[in-house]
Amino acid sequence: MIKYVMPKKLLIEEEREEGDYYYGRFSLAPLEKGFSTTIGNSLRRVLLSSIMSLAITKIKIPEKFHEYDTIDGVKEDILEIIMNVKQIQLRKEVKLEGEVELVINKTGPGVVTAGDIKCPAGIVVTNPDHVIATLNEDANFEMFMYAEMGKGYVPIAEFDEIDDIQMIPIDGIFSPVMRVNFRDEDVRVGKKTDFDKLILEVWTKKNITPREALRASSNILIGHFTKIQENLPELTTVEMIFETPSKNDNGESDEVDVIMNNEVILEEVARNEIVEEIEDVKETVSGESEVAESSENGEDIASLPIERLDLTVRALNCLKRDKVNTIGELMNRPIQELLKIRNFGRMSLEEVNNKLKEKFDISLDL
Repeated sequence: MIKYVMPKKLLIEEEREEGDYYYGRFSLAPLEKGFSTTIGNSLRRVLLSSIMSLAITKIKIPEKFHEYDTIDGVKEDILEIIMNVKQIQLRKEVKLEGEVELVINKTGPGVVTAGDIKCPAGIVVTNPDHVIATLNEDANFEMFMYAEMGKGYVPIAEFDEIDDIQMIPIDGIFSPVMRVNFRDEDVRVGKKTDFDKLILEVWTKKNITPREALRASSNILIGHFTKIQENLPELTTVEMIFETPSKNDNGESDEVDVIMNNEVILEEVARNEIVEEIEDVKETVSGESEVAESSENGEDIASLPIERLDLTVRALNCLKRDKVNTIGELMNRPIQELLKIRNFGRMSLEEVNNKLKEKFDISLDL
């Protein structure tokens, strides 16, 4: 019988807006060794190449027959206007068949933006502040744009020929996903440390959110794998079981930790041993605080190891790597120097401060 570790669920770690784009970070753990690369690379390729969206593929300006012409009263020439049109982001909220017509009709002086586009019902411009052209007081700007659904990047040469001589075709930039990164980290499940954690970062235009794009790419992959599965016989010679870590033999939840390197494992073991010692002392000296224990045993708080603070693995390892081994060394470090420690941010600093108050009734000068 072969057992495969399966992640419990996809975690959405962060979502935010960056100018005209959205950013999302997702994590999936635990995975079998090597699966983070397999899954991450597959999702990345599909996200960048196969997500459908709406894009403008041709424009029409009355009495203009090619992109090298100019328009009276307009600062930009038609070629510059086309470059700006390519950056318009459109979102459809209804099912579309064929192409849709978008219209701009504006009199100068002023700036023509994507928000000036008159869209049919169910079509929304998601970057309305995007500048298309600049008009002077004599300008009367009129332009028709035609958008259709597609995927990836489609050059002009791949579109059908157009009979209307006033119609100017442009490249179809359909992909709503701008950038995708993925990386893997080692995680621990129970006593085993050879599992993977996938971290996926996605940047999209505003016509789709990162979670919508990730869902669409997953559906595409699932559709292909389903076709493979349907046309193959049932697997009877090998029994496979897919397990999601939940409870161990003691009825306790299995912990999943990120393992940075071998040094982290050793430091974590040492920290757990110290925590066990502290728990034993608490059982024998009921009701006494950590400060009282230190005083009775003649210990100086400044000389105690930072492991006594019972910090998370991340915060503890950051301090240890920067040669902060005792509480005295921690208290003598200026706040700004602590924040310069790699991977030791404001949240880690607050955690340390809270532990100092809880254990020894002292605090950093925040």
